Amino acid sequence: MRRVLLAGGLVLGAVLTASSLVAASRAAEATLLGKDAPDFVLKGLDGRNLRMSEFRGQVVLVNFWARWAGDSRQEIPALDRISTTYSRAGLVVLGVSVDEDLGRARDFAGAMKVSYPILFDTGSDIGRDYLLQKMPVTILVDRAGVVRYSSVGFKRGDERAYLDHIRELLRE
Repeated sequence: MRRVLLAGGLVLGAVLTASSLVAASRAAEATLLGKDAPDFVLKGLDGRNLRMSEFRGQVVLVNFWARWAGDSRQEIPALDRISTTYSRAGLVVLGVSVDEDLGRARDFAGAMKVSYPILFDTGSDIGRDYLLQKMPVTILVDRAGVVRYSSVGFKRGDERAYLDHIRELLRE
């Protein structure tokens, strides 16, 4: 009987721990929602510095990626199609590499041949400010600079959810 109670207690403890970790993870993801997007200045593939706050008044999609994350390789072309379609309507897409190896990140970004700006984060402040834990992460920021949507990871079809949110924000 003691073994059954002990085993049951262990299982219950594991379930409670797992559910609290999931809740904590969701709470961390949701922390930015409804708050001002943290400002940053990063150097782009073209050598120019861009500041997040420069895009106030436009809807901004920020995609944090890494060349080693397979999901990033799938997501970047989808974001390029979105950028091409909606840039005239007021959407700005920014790609932010969080790779530590700047040379390899530049090579990868150049090979992707996207039309939107690619920026390089070589420190840890932006990752901390945006609560980055897994790659890729896509954030949608409204015209007032407030984070309205966040997505971690990418699988085919996720771009449809992005488009729904983008269209809604462009109509506001």
